[in-house]
Amino acid sequence: MRSILLAALVFVSAHASAEGQIASLFSFEAAAARPDTADGQKNVTSILNTSMEYTLPENISFHGGFSFVIGETFESSITLGSRFYSSTPAFQIFPGIPMWSFLGGGVSFLDDTVFYPEAGFRVATSDTSRLDVFVKILNSSNDTYDKHVMLGAGLTF
Repeated sequence: MRSILLAALVFVSAHASAEGQIASLFSFEAAAARPDTADGQKNVTSILNTSMEYTLPENISFHGGFSFVIGETFESSITLGSRFYSSTPAFQIFPGIPMWSFLGGGVSFLDDTVFYPEAGFRVATSDTSRLDVFVKILNSSNDTYDKHVMLGAGLTF
């Protein structure tokens, strides 16, 4: 466990978020729509993610880390995913603050495997940090996770 924490500390201390670099990615997602399960419970209310992201020069990134599901019960999992970013900023909110769009997908290994597509925007808040705003749709064979629409925000630094 110490070696994992040491590796995470080294990655965080690198403090890079440019293409071809490794960056820390933290996000919080809240359920915008969630169906009732067969027993009438709504399990997933929010998800907290902590990951490491590697962005290739081709505007493709890969990320992996841990997810913590908050709801009727608490659950943790390993999450893996990928994103494809637009090659040029989609538009600029203010001068010097570009915004890229992205499409992605991933998998979380909860009690049952959960697959998700995602779409969103990445805003350059500074030279070294980015703010992500996204929507995910959870898909699973388990009704506890299936057909959940999650709205999220994340910070990459």
